[in-house]
Amino acid sequence: MVRPEEAKSAAGDLLSAALLGQGWAEALERLASAAEAGGASVVRVRGGRPVAHLSSTGWAEAEAEVLAGRTATSPRQFYPDHVYGCGFCPDHEVWNDDELRRDRYYQEFLRPHDVFFHAKLRLYAAPGERLTLTLKRRLRLGPYEPADIAVLDSVAAELRTTARIGRHILDAEASGVVELLQQRGGPVFELDAFGRVLRVRGRDAESCGLLVRGRRLVAVDRLVQPRLGRAIAAALTSSPRPALAAITDQRGRRAFLQIVPVTGAARDVFLATAAVAVVIEPSPHPKSDGVLADGVREALGLTSREAEIARLLAEGLSLTEIAERLRMRTGTARNHLKSVFEKSGARRQGELVALLCKLKF
Repeated sequence: MVRPEEAKSAAGDLLSAALLGQGWAEALERLASAAEAGGASVVRVRGGRPVAHLSSTGWAEAEAEVLAGRTATSPRQFYPDHVYGCGFCPDHEVWNDDELRRDRYYQEFLRPHDVFFHAKLRLYAAPGERLTLTLKRRLRLGPYEPADIAVLDSVAAELRTTARIGRHILDAEASGVVELLQQRGGPVFELDAFGRVLRVRGRDAESCGLLVRGRRLVAVDRLVQPRLGRAIAAALTSSPRPALAAITDQRGRRAFLQIVPVTGAARDVFLATAAVAVVIEPSPHPKSDGVLADGVREALGLTSREAEIARLLAEGLSLTEIAERLRMRTGTARNHLKSVFEKSGARRQGELVALLCKLKF
């Protein structure tokens, strides 16, 4: 039987993970142990399919198979919305023994992992998706009994609060990046791990050549959309990096969208801010402090030699002076500079210098 003191302690561990923004897998492992389960997962489900998860240390590899679609599909893999109440819901409130016996997901995936029965808690729901905590009970123990569910229900409210705190903490971590980028004057977009716009701050984005359509960031100039999409994807990969995309406003003026990833686990699960994007409009009268930040070099994808030439150019040196200082031919320096133009989207030296000076962070 699930013991109340162990369930309460495990719920406290999850709250600590939310407050610290780390240690989710270990806390979920302790919850699984307290609930006599072989695994515990927090899963975001959209359209009846899992799109993101946090799993206990012993179940993470198996859950990754589900997320990748490598397991048998089943109509019983996710409970229908109407069955969720205020607490945990076990399998047998939804399916009978015969349905589970004939289900491939239960028989071909769960059973070989020595788990079978579930108890699920809906942490919160949004239109078209929901966040669920799932416990997978060990096969030999049989289904969760009413007494077990009563113990789990005693910590359900605390678990829901933990989920809300988890998202708020992650968003708070992003607020410093947002405040820094807002100082540059352009509109600032907060994006979740799926590239959807969570919030827009600052002045009208359309005046800079961007729109929000269906929670997606869309370029007014359709020719710009592919590179905008690539830049957003680069900032939201499993190895995120700062990214930059040249955009054009309605008057044909060039600007740049700088996308800065916000690190931290669980952002995809809790739909917290995963990246912040700001429109950068190059200053017509730039001043350089002589430093090209590593973040700018990485965002533009410059080589070390290209970055050095760009830095010297921003300091006011001519191409001939740069070639002499770096002990290379002027033609070689010009070829490097041409590559910098291509990577940055700048068309003239003045525009490039303005971009480099304003992008420093």
